[in-house]
This record gives sequence, structure tokens and C-alpha cells, in this order.
Amino acid sequence: MLHDFGKIGIRDLILCKPGKLTDEEYSIIKTHPVKSADILKGIDFFQNIIPMIKHHHERWDGRGYPDGLVGDKTPMEARIIAVADTFDAMTSHRSYRKGLPVEIAIAEIKKCSGSQFDPDIAEIFLEVFEEELSAKFEEIRGDFIEQDVVKE
Repeated sequence: MLHDFGKIGIRDLILCKPGKLTDEEYSIIKTHPVKSADILKGIDFFQNIIPMIKHHHERWDGRGYPDGLVGDKTPMEARIIAVADTFDAMTSHRSYRKGLPVEIAIAEIKKCSGSQFDPDIAEIFLEVFEEELSAKFEEIRGDFIEQDVVKE
């Protein structure tokens, strides 16, 4: 739950921008994993989760950030967060678009397996989603939409 904590250090003007981000704005967004790690580094209790938080935007092929880690050089927990976070980002409503249908998000996870995502983690995610969550997904998403309304 703390993987995007560093976004508190990014202006809402960028985080909630209704349109496409500029290259400069995207560079600022990309600082949030390091900001998260920096915020938590002074708290002994969180030391063991800092690597997974810092590296949840690394990619299996090494084209991620902040450090461009390749393959299993990225902590396993960060690779798990990467798949779950991407799925959540695709299926959640944003200020600039409605959440995508689950079928499109699933297809994207499959397509990016082996490039963006650890193929083993992507496969396990898809299996668990199909077996445990797919039938309840719209109900679960509805609960989060209600929470977003309350926050606003």
C-alpha cells in the first residue's frame, strides 16, 4: 500500500492532469518511487520493504526506472507489485479516462509478459485472477469507485 507514497511530493497539477503529460511532467512522475524510498528510509520498521517500493517500476527487459534493473535483479516483491499496480492503473478510473475493461487489461498483461513483466509473475497473476477474482471483479471495482467518491 506504500508503493506510491512518494506521490505526495508531486504537485496535484501533474498527478491529476486531465490530458497527456509533457516529457518534463512524466520525468517528475518517475521520481515517485525514489521519493517513497526516501520518505521511508528513516523508519526502521519499513527497511525491508524499501527495495520493493523503490523498484516497482522496473521492467523485466531493463527499460524501467529508477535504475533500469534487468530480470531477476529487480526484487521479486517489486515484480509482483509491478503487475498488480499496472492492472490496477488500467482498470481504475482516472481524471483523464475511464477504467479499461478487464479483458483489455488482461490482454495487456499477457502482451507485456517477458518485456515489461516477469513472465512467471504475470502467469501466476493471470491464473489467480481467473480462479479467484474474475467473477467478483466488477463488484470489487465498484467498492473502490465508492471510496473514490467519498474521498472527493
